[in-house]
Amino acid sequence: MNQKELINEYCREVRVASYEVGAQRLLKLSVLMRMCQETSEQHVDLVGLSYEKMYEDGIVFLLITNRARIRRMPVHNEKVTIKTHPRGVNGAQFYRDFLFYSGEEKIIDVMQTSVIADPVTHKVMRPKKFLDYGIFSGEKVGPEDRVGKITVPEDLPLVGERPIRYSDLDYNRHLNNTIYGDILTDFLPGGAQGNKYAEVQINYVNESAQGDVLKIYAAKENGRVLMQGVHARGCGFTAAATLLPVGEKA
Repeated sequence: MNQKELINEYCREVRVASYEVGAQRLLKLSVLMRMCQETSEQHVDLVGLSYEKMYEDGIVFLLITNRARIRRMPVHNEKVTIKTHPRGVNGAQFYRDFLFYSGEEKIIDVMQTSVIADPVTHKVMRPKKFLDYGIFSGEKVGPEDRVGKITVPEDLPLVGERPIRYSDLDYNRHLNNTIYGDILTDFLPGGAQGNKYAEVQINYVNESAQGDVLKIYAAKENGRVLMQGVHARGCGFTAAATLLPVGEKA
């Protein structure tokens, strides 16, 4: 594979471990997000842009949105192929997709948006600083691929609280974005038992730090869940999920 092909697509294979599945023996939502995170980091590392290299240059990536469309989640010990493609930019946001295959069957597609920021202040920067490496394209993302915001009603009922602990933090010293998948699952109205995800979108609005307490507001209607997490500085995240009964196909 030449350099151009490697930039356009990166592919890796994983096997679902026992600690990556939940009570339904399906891949956890948080682990799906971790697989995406690791795949993108491996991709940029292969072209010479490791986290450490970019940190030294004054750049870190911060996730803004994860949107997953799930035909089915993989099961324990299943071998999965993950393909990722940088899709360009829209405003300050970088777009990247991830396609999950079991053999020839496409089972999940994820669209992810992120921004670059200062490693210390986390102040968002213009995409140009990353594009100046001259490796990835600054092509504009078309309207059909863009991810929208989630609008939640003001009267969502309070369903619980989630403190942020030291073990939740990542190397950017905030709540790792993959953990929001666990928070969404843990606070689903009526519980997660008997349901599976068909589509999930999580928007990361403000960082959550150690010591913060997220007040979780959520409601479910006709299989669709809306959720919001709020801490002392404002909204931390919003989420929308479409659920299906276990056994029903998306």
